[in-house]
Amino acid sequence: MRWIICLIILTTMLGMIGCGGQLQQLAVETMQNAQVALSSAEAMGAQETAGVPLSTAQELLITAEKAMNAGDTERAYRLALRAYLHARIATEMAIAVREEALVQEAEAQLTLSEQNVTEVLQRLSAIKAELEALRDD
Repeated sequence: MRWIICLIILTTMLGMIGCGGQLQQLAVETMQNAQVALSSAEAMGAQETAGVPLSTAQELLITAEKAMNAGDTERAYRLALRAYLHARIATEMAIAVREEALVQEAEAQLTLSEQNVTEVLQRLSAIKAELEALRDD
């Protein structure tokens, strides 16, 4: 679903490329968005969990900046957009790893709770048996 949204955004932005001044503004904004996405990915811990897409995003953004400085605005835009997408992938991978760890922790807590319930039920059964034995006396 996210790829469809990104594709729609890409198509819309490519439609705007027709105007030269707008292209430069679009490239600058896309580079800024890519930088924000990179910062978000790093804040989510993507260095440890999604190193490849994160480093790819960083490299693409550096190349986009070089293209912009060389006057190749269209290439800078395309590279910045790719950098943004790779940074988003890194962010999502980091989130997925974090969520998986939380799920595993919750499953471990559930297992422990189930064991505790079983023990309590066994003790309750033993107490009931003792109570019945006392009533029979």
